[in-house]
Amino acid sequence: MSNFRKLSLLRTGEVSMAVVIINGEKHVLINDETTEIIKEVNRLLGLRHCTTCGRLVRAEELGYVEIIGNKVVRAVCMDCLKQLHSQIIDIFNKCA
Repeated sequence: MSNFRKLSLLRTGEVSMAVVIINGEKHVLINDETTEIIKEVNRLLGLRHCTTCGRLVRAEELGYVEIIGNKVVRAVCMDCLKQLHSQIIDIFNKCA
């Protein structure tokens, strides 16, 4: 992952999406295209604290990961991501 400048990985249920900046070029990868990136991220992260709730979670349980250079900037667990998603849906329903 040394040539990755920035990586944002989002995993929700059956959908995986990664936005990667490699050698100055932005790439958007979805589902099957993210398989190798997910394996590498899981291998490198191990156990992490969720930046939202502080709970210690395995890399596979993280719903959102943001890496800039070699530093993990954000790691959000699936539970916090689901809560955020529910809040967004509630706001949309109130506006409709």
